[in-house]
Amino acid sequence: MEELKNVNTDALLQYMQEEGIIKMDEVLKDFEKMNDKKVLKEHKYEIYYSESEKSWRTYLPDDTHPRKRRPLKRKSRENLEKEIIRFYKERQKEQNRADITLEQLYKEWLIYRRDYTSVKPKTIQEDISEWNRFFKDTELIHTKVKDVKPITLIRFFREVTRNREYTHKRISNARSVLNGIMSYAIEEEIIDHNPVSDVNFKQFTYKPVENQSDNVFSYEETQKLLSYLQGIYEPYSLAIQLSFYLFIRVGETKAIQWQDIDYKNRSVYLHRQVTCARILNDDLTLSKRQVTVAKQMKGNTSKGFRKQYLTDEALNILKKAKEINPNGIYVFEPNGSLMTTDSFNRRLKNIAVKQGFLIIQAIRFDFTMLPSTAYDGKNLTAISHLMGHSKVETTIHYLRNVHKDENPTLAFKNLGLSKKSVQGCSK
Repeated sequence: MEELKNVNTDALLQYMQEEGIIKMDEVLKDFEKMNDKKVLKEHKYEIYYSESEKSWRTYLPDDTHPRKRRPLKRKSRENLEKEIIRFYKERQKEQNRADITLEQLYKEWLIYRRDYTSVKPKTIQEDISEWNRFFKDTELIHTKVKDVKPITLIRFFREVTRNREYTHKRISNARSVLNGIMSYAIEEEIIDHNPVSDVNFKQFTYKPVENQSDNVFSYEETQKLLSYLQGIYEPYSLAIQLSFYLFIRVGETKAIQWQDIDYKNRSVYLHRQVTCARILNDDLTLSKRQVTVAKQMKGNTSKGFRKQYLTDEALNILKKAKEINPNGIYVFEPNGSLMTTDSFNRRLKNIAVKQGFLIIQAIRFDFTMLPSTAYDGKNLTAISHLMGHSKVETTIHYLRNVHKDENPTLAFKNLGLSKKSVQGCSK
């Protein structure tokens, strides 16, 4: 027995199961039966048969009754014992829930989000990243959820933000993770009130936000990039060009199939996107990055499903793509497979650097990638439609990034897309 002290029991059980020495399902059944016998043995009230009532009887603890117990009866002893076991197991479960720590509930929350919500794998991956950045290996995660008070969180974030290492956005991400866990705790009836909602996050000190204008291509830069790409006949070059000429995102560009192209009406139907994400496993590890095609658009709104007008430039790009990929399902298939976002962005950044553009961080391929001067505000609704935004306010938000020193209600100067074409696509 001395030798077994240093043996990994989990590994031993796995080995015994794989070798057929034991059957795990049978072991678990035996273990459950043993626990049931223990529960019945520790049940402090007598189990007896009432001749007058022709039933088996006992009592169960209940603090709501005057004598701190309530009667229980069943026609058979077997059913009575089953009810006794169920009662104590449920009570133990409730006790365990009351004592659950923030870390334990976080793990449970991740699985819940994966299995019972529409949250995307990428979002779960980001939540894990924020948890590891701010909460992992801190004392806070060992606190019982019911004991997490507003002052607990205030003291925690005061310390985190004390040296102004994080922006307000970064701390907001951490707050969102906590808020999600606590909201789940309310649903599970572990707590009655979310303490995160009582914390004023304006009180903390944040790292100043850097000017992100360098992440926006100017009109001149856009022209330079497109001029450079025109002579390059390969999938990434063509995909980048198409994304510039049309109001579409990277994931939408990658997901376009030839059957989505309507040459007669000069339009492309956008109704799916390619995503790259790591899937959460049951043991809370993340899988290898998986490329998937989803028939859902960003934001999960119907606005994302839309037809986009094909400009002359866009049609020319599609013609070139057909020449190099005549038998593919998707328009852009480098080496016969789907593009990944990482490879797309990497190609774009390399090209931008070669052209002498300063790239500070990953560029969001949205309005920030489009030419930077404008239609007037009368066309905001049309542009919002083209982008698949559910609210015009979202469109204006991106315009503010493009026109930091100009009127934020301006839209974009045409780049192969006439004012008439834009208005026509909004119908």
